Amino acid sequence: MSSFPDSVVDDDGNIHHLLKEPLGRGGQGVVLRTRSPHIAVKLIGEFTESAPSVESKQGASQELWNQLTRVPGFDVAPDGEKQATLRRRLADVHLLPLPDLHVAQPLAMLRDHVGYTMRLLKGMVPIRSLIADPGERNLAEFYLSTGGLGRRLELLANAAGILSRIHAVPLVYADISPNNIFVSEQKDANEVWLIDLDNLDYLSANANGVYTPGFGAPEVVTGRAGASTLSDSYAFAVLAFWVLAQVHPFLGDFVDEGGWDDDGDLDREELAFRGDAPWIEDTQEDSNRTPKGIPRHFVLSKPVRELFERAFEEGRIDRTKRPSMANWAEVLRRAADRIVSCDACGSSFDVTAGNCPFCPDSPRPSFIHMQVNRWDPEIDDTGGSAVSSRPVWHKMLDASQDSVVLRHVIEPVLADADDLPALRIRILRSGIAIEPLSGHEVHAVVAGHIQRIERETKLHMPKAGNEVYLHFGAMDRPHRMGVLRLVESS
Repeated sequence: MSSFPDSVVDDDGNIHHLLKEPLGRGGQGVVLRTRSPHIAVKLIGEFTESAPSVESKQGASQELWNQLTRVPGFDVAPDGEKQATLRRRLADVHLLPLPDLHVAQPLAMLRDHVGYTMRLLKGMVPIRSLIADPGERNLAEFYLSTGGLGRRLELLANAAGILSRIHAVPLVYADISPNNIFVSEQKDANEVWLIDLDNLDYLSANANGVYTPGFGAPEVVTGRAGASTLSDSYAFAVLAFWVLAQVHPFLGDFVDEGGWDDDGDLDREELAFRGDAPWIEDTQEDSNRTPKGIPRHFVLSKPVRELFERAFEEGRIDRTKRPSMANWAEVLRRAADRIVSCDACGSSFDVTAGNCPFCPDSPRPSFIHMQVNRWDPEIDDTGGSAVSSRPVWHKMLDASQDSVVLRHVIEPVLADADDLPALRIRILRSGIAIEPLSGHEVHAVVAGHIQRIERETKLHMPKAGNEVYLHFGAMDRPHRMGVLRLVESS
């Protein structure tokens, strides 16, 4: 066994001095910072010491957390065959069609170690920073201090969108984990990047089966199949549930009790990760339920919960039943757009919950509800009525601060397409200010008259009976139309 080197040299002759605290471990290596704030190093090798037994007093969740955050022993001795294989793989990665994707491309191979340098994203941290150590005593405070529910939904939706675009190539990411998805460190920013691109592979029967313990799909863990878009979807579902609910979806009371299965061949953690144990919210089997984490009804809307049920019940056994990354991106986007912020505690929650679940005695905050319908000039006049009988989207706008509306709200956007800011809405004392951000054609209907909005424009406050109608597109063609209504605090 060898320890991490003090420094490494890349193919260009650059010396990189390593900081020994890993950013995290994945399925086949570790990522370490360097003295440069912009460069990280991926070392590929073998973990030479096993993690502590899940039968310890710490519990399975704590043990898995320890595996993700500590590297007990790691062999980084030179390996010519591995080095050659990695060099070929990274050469292929450089040729992959990944335009404009938030993925950290490898920069240079290492000379004397198996690994490579990559761009380190300034102001970015692994998404595991949004997961509390299982020993955290004040979970609610941690949840709020790291951005709450709304931020988590937005970050996960962005990650799902990137992965959906990768799948559309079609490529497989293979090793989704809390250490491979990086997010903005500041809680008022929601940028997402993927690292560890040496795991990328074309969708084929021969795709590699690399995974991080605790995140592998059952068919990959058991060796029945290699990585696929559906194993990516499963790993993402595990990660998303842990980020939202602050508990691993399969490390419930049944697993924490420890012990072996009836045949004595596998411990309960292995059973769970192989797909042979129910998840903690299973609708048919409650043996693995646990009170740990955030109460699920606080953080999982009905559509989001339904995706988890598909992934971990039917999808645990039959991978074709799992939601796609496109499914995840759309449902998480919709959930994020239904979030409002509590004036009392600052937490965020789904508007359908009524009052804040973290301080239920506080009044519901004021917000602006943008209801989006389809509109067609051949069917409708400009008076504001909608063609579609059911809204196609809902967006809640915090009445106490400015809001940015993304493109997916005002026009159909595929999960694998760019989703850029399209509209800024500022809340004024006497009304609202609308500002187009991305060249979209926007019209407002004011007192029965159509007004083109090309720059920031002030409109009346959209109170009941005095709604604001916004048309997102040319008035002679079908488009989406938003109705803005102020919902007062109650």
